[in-house]
Amino acid sequence: MISLTDLQHRFGFTRNEVALILFLSMSLLAGTGIRWFRSAGQGGTEFPPASFYAASDSEFAARSAAAAADTVSPRPVARSRPFPHKPALPSASIDINSASPAELAGLPGIGDAYARRIIAYRDGHGRFSRIDDLMHVSGIGPKKFQALRPFVTVR
Repeated sequence: MISLTDLQHRFGFTRNEVALILFLSMSLLAGTGIRWFRSAGQGGTEFPPASFYAASDSEFAARSAAAAADTVSPRPVARSRPFPHKPALPSASIDINSASPAELAGLPGIGDAYARRIIAYRDGHGRFSRIDDLMHVSGIGPKKFQALRPFVTVR
């Protein structure tokens, strides 16, 4: 019989791996013994006969045939945008000195909170002299600014 040290040396298992293998083997043997014991008490049959499933199989076949014969095709869902809560990107540049919160919120990466921050900065520091001044607004860094650059202007 192979001992634990033989397993460790032959296969290079650690002590924890050998313990896991023993645990799984014992669990498998215990489960097999319990299953055998339960089936012996039921006359040797554990599962219902194949005819037991005949009623549900015929019901499934009937419903599948009815679904396949259904001539009403589902109406395709018309979605103009993948994110309906976000307005379409502006086609022209938006002047950040005169834009409303709703216009600013339509810019990529700008929601209501950023729109309020931009307006608060504009109100507190005066008009933007150039679009690079947007990076002074809290939360707008170089990456977000590069996404905004094509859509904003200063007049």
